[in-house]
Amino acid sequence: MSKIIKKNYIGAFLVMLFALLLNISAFAAAQVAVKIPIGVTLEGERASSEQVTVTMTPLDGAPEFDETSITLDARKGERVEAQFTKTFTAPVSLRYEIREQAGTTDAYTYDDTVYTAVVFVENDFVNGGLKASVVKVYKDDDPTTKQDAADFVNKYEPAFIDPPISKVVTNDSGTAPDTARFHFTMKAEDKTSPMPEGSSDGQKTVEAGAGAIEFGEILYEKAGTYTYKVTEEKEDLRYFTYDNTTYTVKAEVQKVNGKLTANYTINDGTKDVKEIRFDNHYKRTTSSTSGGGGGGSRAGSPGIPTGGNVLGAVREAVENSPVGQVLGAAREKVENSPVGKVLGATRGAVRTGDNSLVTVSGICFLIAVAVLIGWSRAYMKRKYQ
Repeated sequence: MSKIIKKNYIGAFLVMLFALLLNISAFAAAQVAVKIPIGVTLEGERASSEQVTVTMTPLDGAPEFDETSITLDARKGERVEAQFTKTFTAPVSLRYEIREQAGTTDAYTYDDTVYTAVVFVENDFVNGGLKASVVKVYKDDDPTTKQDAADFVNKYEPAFIDPPISKVVTNDSGTAPDTARFHFTMKAEDKTSPMPEGSSDGQKTVEAGAGAIEFGEILYEKAGTYTYKVTEEKEDLRYFTYDNTTYTVKAEVQKVNGKLTANYTINDGTKDVKEIRFDNHYKRTTSSTSGGGGGGSRAGSPGIPTGGNVLGAVREAVENSPVGQVLGAAREKVENSPVGKVLGATRGAVRTGDNSLVTVSGICFLIAVAVLIGWSRAYMKRKYQ
């Protein structure tokens, strides 16, 4: 009986030993993949896309993961995901530090959170092999801030300037037409400098009438000093004078307390000013309004001469004709006579009055004088016959 029991014990021991050896071989051949997820999100009204790099650093002599850094193409309002991975073949308890590298775009406020990832791999006695029973991610190594992933949120906050620009037209004589248009140019000292939307090769020209002028905002993503020149284009609008001032706009862009800021100054060539202002003057000369100006009429309907110009042209045609020359000679004789001198004095006295009334009165007076002279000559001729 004792021999049978002894054999059974030996058999059970051998079975257990065999099972133990099987488990040991299973554990020895086991492996488990550990994954630590990360995510990056961009925020900001004008954000578009940005390449962001996240790094993972072993702590306390832990082995490196398969990747020591991951670069993601982050997009506005969208969480872009990735993960650090490593395969383990034995139980471990390890710690790693995960952080985001600050990019080169100053307009972004990069998330500077430092995460600590804890990896714990143990034997799986139930199913055999290994299992990663605990993978934790803490903010700033604080166990109370456990998360499923290392998440980074970056904010896009560019600096910008929009200097005030205005156009003023002063009516020295006459009234400038509301339809008159002028052109203004902004040019960067460095063609690679940021410019308003719609610019080309570091330059932008806009058209505007009197009042406010809009080039548009200039957005800055990097700190630095940026210089621009603003001028009014010289054109050929008749009766207008142009402003020759060249304004210099200097923008100082800095990153202060993690945020980009921009300040600017405006100089008119001699002093700093608060705004860019172009002053034009409109002066329509007396000779132009009375018919002697010639040329087109930009101030009125384009290409249509004014009434004064038409009368001036007719008068010139008559005066240059043979009839006009005879009339001119007769007019000179009358003007040099005593009667003409009286008429000249009268005309000078009323020159500042209504031209049309003076003209009509003069014509009537000349006709009366001509009739009187003609009657006198006829009377004297008849008397001496």
